[in-house]
Amino acid sequence: MMQVKRFGDYEILRKLGRSMTDVYLALDLRSGRKVVLKLIEQSSDPLTQLITDAERRGASIQQQLHQKDPRVVEIYESGEREGYFYVAMEYVEGRSIADVLKTEGCLDPISAARYALDVCTQLETLHSFTAFIDGQRKAVVHGDIKPSNIQLAADGKVRLLDFGIAKVITFTRKLTHHNMGSPSYCSPERLTRAQVDPQADLWALGVTLYEMVSGTSPYQAQNTRKLESLIQSRRAPRPLPRHCPAPLRAIIQKALAPNLEHRYQTASAFASDLRLFLSDRPTAAEQESIPVWESNATIDKAAPTALRKLLAGYKGYIRLWKGPASAMACGLALGLLVAVPGMQGYRFYKESRPLREQAAAKTRTLERLEQEWALYRKLEQKGRLPGGYSLIRFLEPELRERYVATADRIIEGYRNSPTGEVADFDWAAAEASLRYALELDGKGSELRGKHALCRGYLELAALTRTAMAKGSLKESLSAAEPVKELFEQAAADLPDSPDPHLGLANLYVRILRNLGGGISELAQAQRKGFQLGPRETELLADGYLLRAQETLREARRLSRISRRRAERKLWMARRDLERARNLYEPILGFSNVNLSLKRVDEEEQLRQKVLEQVRRADAEAPRQEARRVFAAQENRRWR
Repeated sequence: MMQVKRFGDYEILRKLGRSMTDVYLALDLRSGRKVVLKLIEQSSDPLTQLITDAERRGASIQQQLHQKDPRVVEIYESGEREGYFYVAMEYVEGRSIADVLKTEGCLDPISAARYALDVCTQLETLHSFTAFIDGQRKAVVHGDIKPSNIQLAADGKVRLLDFGIAKVITFTRKLTHHNMGSPSYCSPERLTRAQVDPQADLWALGVTLYEMVSGTSPYQAQNTRKLESLIQSRRAPRPLPRHCPAPLRAIIQKALAPNLEHRYQTASAFASDLRLFLSDRPTAAEQESIPVWESNATIDKAAPTALRKLLAGYKGYIRLWKGPASAMACGLALGLLVAVPGMQGYRFYKESRPLREQAAAKTRTLERLEQEWALYRKLEQKGRLPGGYSLIRFLEPELRERYVATADRIIEGYRNSPTGEVADFDWAAAEASLRYALELDGKGSELRGKHALCRGYLELAALTRTAMAKGSLKESLSAAEPVKELFEQAAADLPDSPDPHLGLANLYVRILRNLGGGISELAQAQRKGFQLGPRETELLADGYLLRAQETLREARRLSRISRRRAERKLWMARRDLERARNLYEPILGFSNVNLSLKRVDEEEQLRQKVLEQVRRADAEAPRQEARRVFAAQENRRWR
């Protein structure tokens, strides 16, 4: 791993990310331009060699593609140097679609369709292109279409990034998505047969378009195994929001059709429908009669039940028609039956509009959630009909689903973020969303587990802030036990989720100063499908540094009591400082790592100083003993 700020002719500015390779923003000292520098440490293990070979071929393909389509990022150079294989490529200023979705929640349908069209046109070029590899012409696919690989450049162009490992592995050997891609964007065929072809790219683009419009993934599960099963089952994804226009909805439905033959067969066909939508003309997807998705069963079942309850309230009116009532009475009853509920229903429809329109907003603050819930409570009372039934019941299934989706986005955002800390996420909004969802329908341990998880994160963030403000964590130890219980409750209700264990790992290391407990919880998270990133690496390194500091304080105290015990503590501190350094250095530039490494150096200097004091005291001990014996002898002689 990189431990210096210089690599050949490149000055490392900061780390951009890490997957199978380390990616840095660097300055080319020869030209003065910024570049993206990908580094792979050379090794003899088969996986590293496979990745290196794939990146080497990928760089060649990407450069050939750039000559055909300037939107493809240019490769400046690649090769081997200082024990690394490296690729230097064009740096594109701007934000990825993933960054936009993180801050804005979702995109308006027109912008989403335009971005998808730009990607389609690049896929048209890519899929019709044959690269010259190992002396042979071979077809090319991208293999890793997702929001983080679509860049909105500062010049307004849409750039498709990362033409690296995934598509090249297609030419070397077949691998499952675990080795090279993102399961959320893998088609059923790719998950089943590791089939990476143009159809896999089109499916991934359909998922990306869905995510741009809705702000969330069409398929979500607690772990990778369940996510695979959900996609392979070919079940309908979550319903699209109401603000999605019907033509665009039809395009997305066709792109994610369960059967391959019902989907778009080429990028050109996909692009054609997007152009028709943007020009307000009928799309091919709209004209197809093949049903591709099933309807939302939850909402469909709610309507008949609501109707039955509504009609039950009008038994009194219906009895008027059965008796010998006059024509005027029947007319009055009919008028009341139609007019009164009709007026009440119309008034309810108008007053509930703000509640229904909130469906388009994917990012919800705590204040907005509280306002929405207050409106719900108000409408619950005002919307009551004869028989005790309330019109608000029609909105409750969608409202509950919306609350759960809001919390899920925050939970998944923290889990999938390689850099975000607990305090960076709106746990207050997540906790409130799940509290309201439980009030609407409190059935199921999964919902209770998620609520306990969000409460745990909310309390953990507050506990950490309090400890930092006071400069000491000791006063926070008594408050940590309730937080621990919340995470343990979440772990019991969510047995397949890594999320409670990530919370417990933070609590053990940062608050309870129990490094062993933190390591154990991270191992639990890994067993449940979570992959440790730089955030977790820093957490472990912080744990070793904190333990070393505590051990050094104990060594200083013991230096005046027992030399042997003091030296033992100093040896333990040295071991922990080395472990902390070995974890920090590979993620240099990440978060507070630079400052933490400085603290490691300071603690090592302190350790050396205490060690010298112990050894000096040990060397002086025989002299002091000799003086004591001589003084005792002199005293006896003069008595």
